Amino acid sequence: MAENLDQRKLLDSSIDEINELFPGGDAALRFIASAETDYGQYNHETALSYGPYQIDPIGYYDAVQNPGLTDLHRERIKKINNYLRDRFEDPSFDITNLATYNPETNDYIPESRNLKYLRDPLVGTALARLKMLKDPYEILPGEENLSKYYQRLWGPKWSQSPDENIKAKKRQEAIEKYREHNMPSSTMEQAKLTNSAFTQ
Repeated sequence: MAENLDQRKLLDSSIDEINELFPGGDAALRFIASAETDYGQYNHETALSYGPYQIDPIGYYDAVQNPGLTDLHRERIKKINNYLRDRFEDPSFDITNLATYNPETNDYIPESRNLKYLRDPLVGTALARLKMLKDPYEILPGEENLSKYYQRLWGPKWSQSPDENIKAKKRQEAIEKYREHNMPSSTMEQAKLTNSAFTQ
């Protein structure tokens, strides 16, 4: 129980830190982490992807290694790198060099993975925010919109189902996890206030 509380605190702190750098995405970050890993409560030894947002190899490549990234996005990466180098007291930290993506397998080359950083909640939050910033879609406030944003941008396996009832059920399950971990009071005002800007 104490370990779960520690994971929550680490994740909360990570979201607050990255939101200081790139404001406006904290509600969606909380939603995605709730849906993907029960808000950071997962076994990183058995997880198929990395961090509390379960960043997969294709998502990682697209967010920080894709040669087609815009100059604006490269500036965002530079800002994240400068911040995390100071934060980790590691001048060699480079968020673009935590793993080598193999396009033939759509996976990482296993020996290239820096598991220390790929599993770190602060690095995961930075990667998730970079993935969000790369996407031009602007989400409207509210749990249902958060669930649709998550479905569209993260593309969980159930989002490929042709059955709309399954999709609606899975979105509702994600909303319930979000409420459980982030909405102890019955109000949604905080989500409405903190979910207004996704394209800074």
